[in-house]
Amino acid sequence: MQNVQGRPLSASENQSRARLVDAARHHFSVHGYAATTTRDIATAAAVNPAMIRYYFGHKAGLFETVLRETVAPMLNLINKHPAPNGPVNLAALVQQYHSMMLPYPELPKLIFRALHNPDSVEYDIVMQVFDGVLRFGIDRLLKQISHSTPATDDVDGKAVVVSALALAVFPFLLPPPFRQVLNFSATSDQLAAIASLADRLFIPAKIVQHGEKNA
Repeated sequence: MQNVQGRPLSASENQSRARLVDAARHHFSVHGYAATTTRDIATAAAVNPAMIRYYFGHKAGLFETVLRETVAPMLNLINKHPAPNGPVNLAALVQQYHSMMLPYPELPKLIFRALHNPDSVEYDIVMQVFDGVLRFGIDRLLKQISHSTPATDDVDGKAVVVSALALAVFPFLLPPPFRQVLNFSATSDQLAAIASLADRLFIPAKIVQHGEKNA
């Protein structure tokens, strides 16, 4: 790891940085970006507030780091498909998102709120983090679905992607009254059941390419 000036960090500095990221992830998720101060984060991390500037430049830089480091496994999984016409495992993407957010169940709500508030600072940061997914990742998924589904099948690739997003994200956004009625709290077992459902739903979009079905 490096600081904002590009200088490598020592082991103890890496530990302090990690504590700041963890504390920031919690405070941003629970209290929101605007209501969270750098002093709140530094106090929770037991680190001098000046170190936020040293490691991240400013509060916005810390927020961007929190997002990038949290969603990195998902972005890496999407980028694992080098060929736009290769098979796509949407169920794996759903499962990866669940695994990524299970320790931080409030973070998807923060991202959701930010994306619905285009005048906010956090909106710009979230859009920067997800820029590659929005510009290239979704288009790649649509092409993969198109190539993975026999031409005779009436499959709407966009509907498939939206369905996968719903199974991935909505369990964390389910309103409290529905959680109560369904006795749902996004536990690991409950999320595993949803991922299993995704595995069955999206089989046509992941197992064959044109010309391979009868190979």
